[in-house]
Amino acid sequence: MPDLNKSVVKLSKRAYYLMGKRRYNEAEKVFQEAYALNAENAYILVGLGDLYRKLKNFPKAVKYYDMVLDIDPVNVFALRGLGNAYRGMKKPEKSLEYWDRYLQCNRYDTHVMVRMADSYKKMGKYKEAMALYDKAIQIGGNDKYAYLGMGTLRYKLGDDDAALACFEKYQVFDEDNVAVLTMLGNIFQRRKQFDKAAVYFRKTIELDPDNVFALYGLGNCERGLKHFEEAIALWCRVLEFEPENQNLHTRVGDAYLALDRLEDARSFYEKSLKLGFDPYAYLGLSNICLRHAEFDQAARYCNIIIEKLPDNARATRQLSRIEAQRSAGGNGAAGADAEARV
Repeated sequence: MPDLNKSVVKLSKRAYYLMGKRRYNEAEKVFQEAYALNAENAYILVGLGDLYRKLKNFPKAVKYYDMVLDIDPVNVFALRGLGNAYRGMKKPEKSLEYWDRYLQCNRYDTHVMVRMADSYKKMGKYKEAMALYDKAIQIGGNDKYAYLGMGTLRYKLGDDDAALACFEKYQVFDEDNVAVLTMLGNIFQRRKQFDKAAVYFRKTIELDPDNVFALYGLGNCERGLKHFEEAIALWCRVLEFEPENQNLHTRVGDAYLALDRLEDARSFYEKSLKLGFDPYAYLGLSNICLRHAEFDQAARYCNIIIEKLPDNARATRQLSRIEAQRSAGGNGAAGADAEARV
């Protein structure tokens, strides 16, 4: 028996070493060899669970972790492993069950707290998620994943001030998280602090040149700063990835209208309308006609909007302006783009 135990210990140490080196196929053979010698050794069973979890064979991982709990119901390695395995199987309720049991044994593991909070967040249980993020921050002091999770949740709930505070603390650990940079850009864009928002969007694009969210957001910032040429260039890059983005076709049209490049504006409004009804595109076309003193055509575009949206105030105001300029005999240039969405 001593020789057998010595062989089991030697094999298990070798297997864990191989798993640590990511030599998983070799590790599996050695673990199974040790398991054949002692099928009730918790150290070996946990190792097999960990190995199959790393290989994303989650059902097999669960099998071995369950075998550990049959021997030792409060084995923290198996409880934590089961939570992670069920997370991989996208079964958050089961993950939470085992992680909760784990925390009863190991109350200060902030990593597991954050994983539980992440699961609650995905389930829409925001109150429970927030409580766990907050607890992890209090215990861990500076747990970057807790700040990330709490910040993302606060952002989702529209609490920009709290999200900003969390993201600023998270960035002490990681300044290059593209998702965080994009959310920071969006927060400052919503506040119309376009220069500040642009910094975060540009940093995102440096890290991920084809990030459509950052390209779109930076385009909005350039538009807000009245840099219409720059906005157009950025939005057109987005359209390379999303050629059927109707809203963006109209936005490009509005930017060209602001630059008085009427035929370019018309082209993008027409592209938008090929994709479906859009009152903003019709208003843009109406403004182009108004600049050319084409009053009947300008009014026709407004009436198309009103047929679909009888209470559309912008179309009604545009009709009033058309009639006023018709009566004045103007050429439509003055004030025609007061309703342009730029």
